[in-house]
Amino acid sequence: MMLNMIRQLDRTTMALARTLPTAAIVLATIQHAVAQTPPCECPDHRTESSQAPDTVFHVVQYFDVAFCGRIDRSVSPFVYSEFTMRSCGRAPVALATRTPGRACHISVSKPYLVVDEFALLPTGPDMHLESRPCWRTRLVMRVHEDTLQYAINAMPELIATFEKPTAEQCALVQRRLDAVSTSPFWMDKEVLGQVFLCAIYDTSWATRFQELRTTYAFGGTMAEFYDELLAVYHDVSRGSSISK
Repeated sequence: MMLNMIRQLDRTTMALARTLPTAAIVLATIQHAVAQTPPCECPDHRTESSQAPDTVFHVVQYFDVAFCGRIDRSVSPFVYSEFTMRSCGRAPVALATRTPGRACHISVSKPYLVVDEFALLPTGPDMHLESRPCWRTRLVMRVHEDTLQYAINAMPELIATFEKPTAEQCALVQRRLDAVSTSPFWMDKEVLGQVFLCAIYDTSWATRFQELRTTYAFGGTMAEFYDELLAVYHDVSRGSSISK
């Protein structure tokens, strides 16, 4: 009986000894992976280096996002602007850059990082321009089945909605458009937004809106604003937005 107990003890000891090298290899692999993981920092395009983040969004395990930029904490939800973002973890890659004048809401809705970008859009009965959420981009970490490599996928959509203008409102826009037509340079952002609004719901207005660049000169920020409204128009035309 004593001999059997000794043999059993030897088998247990040998089994434990066989597992120790494997455990040591796994531990060494984990330690190496941790050592190779870059710090959670933002790219600094001005100096081609990195900088410590102003905040970090913890999305899911192995997917954090470093944010460097302005954060307006006086409002709720916070407004983020003038920033760069970079994912940290298994798929480290630069995610987004926003220049001055571009603002967003950023939140976590597992497993997504959600970025709602603002745009100046016609709003309310008087069709005034208001900065409000326009595009939503959901960022999620995926693993490619073929390569087993991790990547960040972006899924954009248009979330802005618009009130259908009345016939009287479009008639008012027509009078404002007639006043603008005396100049070869387009200078009025608000009228441009109102022409865009009428174009969403009326094909004749849509044609006029899309042909404005052939009639007027657009420069600088006005050209950027027109291009942005044109992008929204095309998204709405494709059915990307639910309009009121």
